[in-house]
Amino acid sequence: MTRVDSLTFALPHADLLRARATAVDFDPHLHGTYSVVVVTHGSADIWSSRWSRTVRAGDVFFFNPFEVHAGRSTGSRAQYDVLYPSEAFLDGCTAATGPDEVRTIRTEVVTRSRTTGELVDALSAPVVDNARVEASLRQVLRECSFSVESPAPTSIARTVSQLIRQDRLRSTRTADLAREIGVNPSHLVRSFRTAIGVPPQTYVRQVRVARAGELICAGLELNDVAQRVNFADQPHLTREFKKVFGVPPGVLSRGVSR
Repeated sequence: MTRVDSLTFALPHADLLRARATAVDFDPHLHGTYSVVVVTHGSADIWSSRWSRTVRAGDVFFFNPFEVHAGRSTGSRAQYDVLYPSEAFLDGCTAATGPDEVRTIRTEVVTRSRTTGELVDALSAPVVDNARVEASLRQVLRECSFSVESPAPTSIARTVSQLIRQDRLRSTRTADLAREIGVNPSHLVRSFRTAIGVPPQTYVRQVRVARAGELICAGLELNDVAQRVNFADQPHLTREFKKVFGVPPGVLSRGVSR
């Protein structure tokens, strides 16, 4: 169960959402953007569909868009900052991508170093200097390994996840998803969970939460956001948002409007 003691957001730059949290557990979840996680205190066991290991204060680790991941502190509550850079921000750190290309961060963790320390210090300053944070983040990202390619779906799960993200399905019910690509529903669920890390219906809801976050950052009201991402109503959005972030969407809305 996701257990978060505190979580705040800030959007000082349109291409760089920031979050600061103290947490014990995060259930498997995803985000629609890159995630750069800076551990400031404590340690945690981290798992993703790409890698797993223990991270400690001073380490910085990375997830790609829609990469399912989870975490649990190994002792007392872990404290960390998360930076969510946009594709445009990444263009300033590595080669820009073409319209049909996907950029993937291959690096899992940058362990504590002078470079990560500069980012920790920038984020921990009594008054955060946004320009210093951005410069320090760019330096960390320049130490990372990236790949840029035009991937084609290679499995049932990858095909369905791509269709869900691109809104190219008439229905997102499991039986209809299976019928769309011509497989048994039970086989789809097993294959999807093994490859992606969550069941297909959880993935559908979390993709909607990711889109909701983008709309909230763009300044839309929560009622409008819930309707646009196909939740039944604002309380439904709130329940699903809390499963991902541990806090209601109003926390994000207030943070980015300051």
